[in-house]
Amino acid sequence: MNIIQFLFANWDSVLVILAFLALIVVLVKRGETKVLNKVLFSLVTQAEKQFGGGTGKLKLAAVSDWIYQRIPAVLKLLFSEKDIEKMIESVLEEAKKAWGTNGNIAAYIEPEPLVISLTPEEADEIAAKLNAEPGIIVSEP
Repeated sequence: MNIIQFLFANWDSVLVILAFLALIVVLVKRGETKVLNKVLFSLVTQAEKQFGGGTGKLKLAAVSDWIYQRIPAVLKLLFSEKDIEKMIESVLEEAKKAWGTNGNIAAYIEPEPLVISLTPEEADEIAAKLNAEPGIIVSEP
C-alpha cells in the first residue's frame, strides 16, 4: 500500500525515470544492432561458403544458431528471434551486393580450382619424388 501511495505522490519522477530507462534500452539496442550487423555479415558469408547456393532455410537456421551462441544473454533479452531473422535478411541483401562487387569476397565464397599443367616428364618426376604409383598423377597433353 505504501508503494502505491509513493508512486501516486511521485508519479512525475517515476515517469521521468521510466522514460530514461526506455531511452537507454533504445540506444543500447541501436548501438548493438550495428555490431550485430557486422557479425551477421561475417556469419552469412561463412554460411554461403559452407552450404552453397539453394540452401536458404538451412543457412538461415545455421546463422540464427551461430548468432545465438555468440551474443550475450542481455542481448537475447533485447532482440527476439524475429528481430534476429529480420536482421539476417537485411544483412543478406547487403552481403549479396558486396559479393557481386567485391572479387575477393566472391573468391572466398567460391574459390576457383587450382589447375597446374605439367608435361608427362614433369608428372613422372613428381610421382617419383612422392613415391606415387603410376597413373596417380595424370598429365594432360
